[in-house]
Amino acid sequence: MKEDLTQYQTAGAQSAGKKLSLQSTAPPADVPGYRLQRFLGAGAFGQVWVGSDLNTGRPVAVKFCLHRGGVNWSLLSHEVKNLVQLSANRCVVQVLEVGWDADPPYYVMEWVGGGSLADLLKVRKELPVGEAVGIFRKICVGLNHCHGKGVLHCDIKPANILMGEDNEPRLADFGQSRMTSDQTPALGTLFYMAPEQADLESTPDACWDVYAVGAILYRMLTGKPPYRDDRVVDEIDTAGSLPKRLARYRDAIAQSPPPELHLQRRGVDRRLAGIVSRCLAVDPQDRYANVQQILDDLNHRDEVRAQRPLMIMGILGPLLLLTATCIFAARTIFQASESTMSALRTEAFGSNALAARFAARTLESEIDRYFRVARTESSNQDFVLQLRQVLADEDISETLHSIAQAGTAAAAADMSRQREALLNAPQKQKLDKLLERRLQDYTSPQPDKRRPRLASMFVTDSKGTIVSIAYDEPVPRAKNSAGRNYSYRTYFHGGKDDLSVDTAIDSITPLAGTHLSAPFRSTATFLWKVAISQPIFLDDDQRQPNAVFVVTLNLGDFQLPASEEGANQIAVLVDARDGAQRGIVLQHPLMDARRRSDKRGSDIYQVPAELMDQLIAGGDVDYLDPMAEADGGEAFAGHWIAAMQPVSVPIQDKSGIDGPETTDLLVLVQYRLAKVFSPVGEMRTQLLWEGAAGVLSILLVTFVLWYFVRRDRDSRPSDDDKFAVDTSLLETLTADS
Repeated sequence: MKEDLTQYQTAGAQSAGKKLSLQSTAPPADVPGYRLQRFLGAGAFGQVWVGSDLNTGRPVAVKFCLHRGGVNWSLLSHEVKNLVQLSANRCVVQVLEVGWDADPPYYVMEWVGGGSLADLLKVRKELPVGEAVGIFRKICVGLNHCHGKGVLHCDIKPANILMGEDNEPRLADFGQSRMTSDQTPALGTLFYMAPEQADLESTPDACWDVYAVGAILYRMLTGKPPYRDDRVVDEIDTAGSLPKRLARYRDAIAQSPPPELHLQRRGVDRRLAGIVSRCLAVDPQDRYANVQQILDDLNHRDEVRAQRPLMIMGILGPLLLLTATCIFAARTIFQASESTMSALRTEAFGSNALAARFAARTLESEIDRYFRVARTESSNQDFVLQLRQVLADEDISETLHSIAQAGTAAAAADMSRQREALLNAPQKQKLDKLLERRLQDYTSPQPDKRRPRLASMFVTDSKGTIVSIAYDEPVPRAKNSAGRNYSYRTYFHGGKDDLSVDTAIDSITPLAGTHLSAPFRSTATFLWKVAISQPIFLDDDQRQPNAVFVVTLNLGDFQLPASEEGANQIAVLVDARDGAQRGIVLQHPLMDARRRSDKRGSDIYQVPAELMDQLIAGGDVDYLDPMAEADGGEAFAGHWIAAMQPVSVPIQDKSGIDGPETTDLLVLVQYRLAKVFSPVGEMRTQLLWEGAAGVLSILLVTFVLWYFVRRDRDSRPSDDDKFAVDTSLLETLTADS
């Protein structure tokens, strides 16, 4: 079954039309005032020629009614009268002249040279949404004009919509049109015809044209008419008679789900989808009652779309303003935070440098107390008397002389016989017991925590051989240092570094005043130590000392000042000597903790040379604690502010002249950088939270106001809006902003 049921023709009429279509060499007659130029086509009624108005040059189309037999002249006359009545509207094809009394009869219409909408849709399967809506609106305007004149078209389809060269649609072919008062049924075109129109007993209604224009818009948006598919077409074609085919068409629409392809088309908003769905409602009561209602909803949609930029700006404007304010506020907060942190860092660095100076002075005072211990113990009368007896003993004197005659400390280490003789000397053993008693005063637990604590106490002869020694803890005889020569050690000669063990003993001169040795590490305990040595002059007129008295102590026993900041600010001792040992950490809270838990390690931790240079120069640098890499040193990880201060001690030679001497120790005080910045971080976090709360409050108020404005706008439908679009079909639509 073909789509077009507009006009039924008999077999004779079809044969006549075919013959007429072949007679196209010359027009059937002359039309006064017009020049006919070319044959356009032929049909059941006759031929159509294209010409021009001789007066104006306007192109026209002339329709000759050649075949009178089988032609319903009443319908043809009715169509022409309707066209004349409606031709005042630009959306309807205009009839310019009627020659009803001529032979053959004719009528002249305006020539619409853009083809039909059907031709356009053959080339372009789907039209852009905006273009489709524009054409749809103009069709509705023309159709509304027709309804206003009491004319129902009854056969709206793409083939009956002519497109002008300006892309303006024109309603044409009013052969099936009816007046609103007519009761005569009229058949339209399948899939553009309302289901109730497909009935030979139906009464014309404006809802027919409403359905048809909805079907045209659906076709322009989706590329196919609603409800049309191969199955439905086959069922209709095989139905038999015309009434049966019409009944099959009605049943197919009633039994099929509502069309929904337009809902899936990108760019089709909720309101436009609702207009299409309402036009295509199966029940006429659910459809628009007239075309004017469609135009009202289109206008309302345009109003909403026109308000959309204002609505968007109404919410985006405050949001953009709020965003800019937030960015500026956050930038200000961060800039102020950076400025404050810089000021706090400068102040903290100055405070830390002051703490380092205070710690260095405290340590100097602590070392001075050990100096006094060395002077006091070395001048003890019992000690001096016993030392005289030891040095005066011929056997001991000969043994010491033999050891010195070995030439070097390395060579003297092999003189076990002389060493055994010295260890067994009675006078030497008396001196050992005296030193052990004196050392006990500095090793036994004391209520006074500031009392000096010593690791050992010994005395050497003038050549650097240890005569007698006492330890804080018992040592095996084989490890007793008595009888060994240590003239190369700094505590004997007073230099900053130990000499080579192969240095000639006779070339080394003993120190002349109280001296703090360079740090050295115990091979047994892995603890860092220093020695304080004091020369002993048994006779006032001597230039060189008869002996050197030495006390040693663990660097961990120095009482460095504790900070009120606890673990956030700590004092550390660092080796200041040039060379490979420069920057070695000698004392650290982690080392103290390991010492107390007997978890001493042999690893050495050192401040990098470049960082040492910056710290000694007084630079403000981000300090990384080397002890953070030690086992259990995680608490010391992160960045610190650090300041170094050298430690100086007073010296006193035989003449009694005092003066400062820089030691090989540096005090480093480090302050945790995160602690410095924590107040700023807390303030910044609080400000950001407060700002976020303010922003959320403003956003909430904005969205609430926007919601009520939008709801008020959406609650104003068109006057006759009684149709509700099936919500199940609209769930896939993006909400109309």
